[in-house]
Amino acid sequence: MRIDMHVHSTASDGVLKPSEIIDWAVQLRLKGVAITDHDTVDGLEEAAQSAKAYKDFLFIPGIEFSTQFMDHEVHILGYWIDYKDPGIITLTEKIKDDRTQRGRRIIEKLKELGYNITFEEVLSVTKGGAVGRPHIGRLLVDKGYGRTIQETFETMLGKGKPAYIERSKLSPEEAISAIIKAKGVPVLAHPGLLNKRIDVIDIIHKGIKGIEVYHSKHEKSDSRRFLKMARNYDLLVTGGSDFHDSFANKRPTIGSEGVSVDELHEFLNK
Repeated sequence: MRIDMHVHSTASDGVLKPSEIIDWAVQLRLKGVAITDHDTVDGLEEAAQSAKAYKDFLFIPGIEFSTQFMDHEVHILGYWIDYKDPGIITLTEKIKDDRTQRGRRIIEKLKELGYNITFEEVLSVTKGGAVGRPHIGRLLVDKGYGRTIQETFETMLGKGKPAYIERSKLSPEEAISAIIKAKGVPVLAHPGLLNKRIDVIDIIHKGIKGIEVYHSKHEKSDSRRFLKMARNYDLLVTGGSDFHDSFANKRPTIGSEGVSVDELHEFLNK
């Protein structure tokens, strides 16, 4: 009876199509799923149409914005957004164009460093989605330049590494405003992964309405801490697997974290 409220598709940097996520969520006996791709709404219509084939299955249209605060990355989730809203479409298209240009510049740097890699090869990895560093990392692994995507970030693609290119990011306030204008609910993503210099309360005070208490990389102590924080500040409680490409026994780990139906009802009532 779980709803996974944090899943990524091929519209950003996941490996499953939006329709495949819906099919897997049903097969894994989830009651619902939210697709929250990075800075894009491109996969939401496909997912919404696929979900209609299943009775009593809840699809939540979402997004995950990457923002910058105190020179550190902060992710803001948006739930129940109107993904056809002209404002959010214009914003996400601009971000997509910025990502594409950044991807080209990263590839040029890699070429200068002696890597045999082309932008066209990266596009084949994205499968039509927005270009991101994980796609480049995946291609580097496929070409034998690293054992894991994480390793490529640690050696080449991460901040301060030889092929890193900075990109423009929204502020938390801009992301929260865009979500609210699209009739959505802004939620702070995986607060347990934030840089320790950031005070979570500072982000909450910017207009956050909920907090991702349960996450695949949170310790139990994190979840207890953020659940208490949610109660103290009257915030909505969410949770999700943050699925991108992890599988166990040939099944995607969608639903490994999430919220119960009762917790979702509490969310909706608020």
